[in-house]
Amino acid sequence: MSHKISASNRSETSIKVMLNDEQIFLSSGLNVPGLLQLQNIAASSVALVRNGQVLPKSRWKETLCRDGDQFEVFALVAGG
Repeated sequence: MSHKISASNRSETSIKVMLNDEQIFLSSGLNVPGLLQLQNIAASSVALVRNGQVLPKSRWKETLCRDGDQFEVFALVAGG
């Protein structure tokens, strides 16, 4: 099942965001963990930048995706 909203099914309740330079359409009211889940991204292993600013994980649940948001997701890698 696709979680993106197709052009023919877009309504006034859909929003457009950029995720890693890819335009996607979502239902409005979706929070950051919901966005990551819909895109099959494991929230435990990434850092997130929203509109050019790092978004702390402590704020993900309360942060709703808004029309025009730009997200960059970075995989966390341990190294030495």
